[in-house]
Amino acid sequence: MQHQAKKRYGQNFLRDKNLLKKIVNESHIKDKNVIEVGPGQGALTSFLADQAKHVTCFEIDQSLKPILDPIEKAFNNLDIIYADFMEQDLKAYGEELHVVANVPYYITTPIIFKLIETKEIKTASLMIQKEVCDRLIANPGTKAYNNLSVVMSYFAKVYKMMDVKRHMFVPKPNVDSAVIRIEKREKPLLNEKEEKIFLDIVKTAFKQKRKTLVNNWFEAYQIPKNDLQTFLNEHQLDVNIRAEKVTLNDFLAIAKVWPYDI
Repeated sequence: MQHQAKKRYGQNFLRDKNLLKKIVNESHIKDKNVIEVGPGQGALTSFLADQAKHVTCFEIDQSLKPILDPIEKAFNNLDIIYADFMEQDLKAYGEELHVVANVPYYITTPIIFKLIETKEIKTASLMIQKEVCDRLIANPGTKAYNNLSVVMSYFAKVYKMMDVKRHMFVPKPNVDSAVIRIEKREKPLLNEKEEKIFLDIVKTAFKQKRKTLVNNWFEAYQIPKNDLQTFLNEHQLDVNIRAEKVTLNDFLAIAKVWPYDI
């Protein structure tokens, strides 16, 4: 059956079997419970079902049912649910879940944050836009380093598994992709109160990247600039430093001793 890719769902289908096998093999999902977001035409789904204990797929496009039904019937460890992944409570699908998916570009960041916030999800191997991948794994002092880089490194160990050129998709997207691996930390780096402070000060620190930490935090919290400069000095940070130069460990240290109301 022919299926017309739908722009509104960000559909770009990957069909290279060698690449699909490589993604599955490097995702380490043997005998595990797996979630696939947007199986599309099922190219990845069969390889997942071959290795996983159980695979649950969420597909928003019901017109793909005639293509996916035969795949679902071929495996007794596969369930395909026609629903919006973002609206699902994943607790019902197991205490330890592993996500493997070719993620639509338009909803990449919301999906990643849903995965981070769902404690049952332990790892994720995601095909995403290369530019987003670069931001997720960026180091301090680089152009790509931003709020997302810091927050992701707080919640997980993140690395790039492989690059994927645009010509490998049908229809061909306008940008290249990459497969990223997210392995969530078993224990939080901060307590609940400190974590709340950390997430807020990181977000406000990057509010305007060309401004210093002092200026961004002054605008966010109305703390006198002299007080903020003294605070940074006390913690061996340059009073004129910008967020792009501040490491995860620096932000963690600041969050632990942050003296101001937020």
